[in-house]
Amino acid sequence: MKGRVFTELFEHVEKRYGADMVDDIIDAAKLSHDGVYTSTGSYPFEEMVSLVKALVAATGQSLPAVLEPFGTHCFESWVSYAPQYFSRDRSLFDILEGIDEFHEVEVRKLYPDAELPSFVPETRSSQALTLGYYSCKPLVPLALGVIRGAAAHVEQDVTLTCEPAMGPRGPYTRIYVNLTQ
Repeated sequence: MKGRVFTELFEHVEKRYGADMVDDIIDAAKLSHDGVYTSTGSYPFEEMVSLVKALVAATGQSLPAVLEPFGTHCFESWVSYAPQYFSRDRSLFDILEGIDEFHEVEVRKLYPDAELPSFVPETRSSQALTLGYYSCKPLVPLALGVIRGAAAHVEQDVTLTCEPAMGPRGPYTRIYVNLTQ
């Protein structure tokens, strides 16, 4: 996993829970890197799992309750990094359908070997979008947080539901994004 994800997690935890919580989860996770990550480095996914488990334990929250806000934080970070992909002049569905382009163009510049998740549009109407979420990591709550972050960014209320699915690329999660008004 790319170091940028680790540094974003620490930034998110510090903003949400305070600097002491960052130190606490690093200590509890017993990491081989002692919590020192560079944004350009690559580190074992298991270290991220250890950090997230430590955060779950320290906060007493569920895994989804920890990962979703982090996904929202990640979306906000993307907006700061590449605002041209996430203009408020675009619709929520256009933004969500453009995440893979952002990944392929902007993220690959920095991390050509990254294992990136994919948001594949399946169906779309004026009020609903169905996305196929493909990832080699079990991070559906993080993806839901990204979607919620995008919805908040364009000031759109949504309901989200998901279900496991199987497709030509193998297993994935189908995410239903419905506008509410």
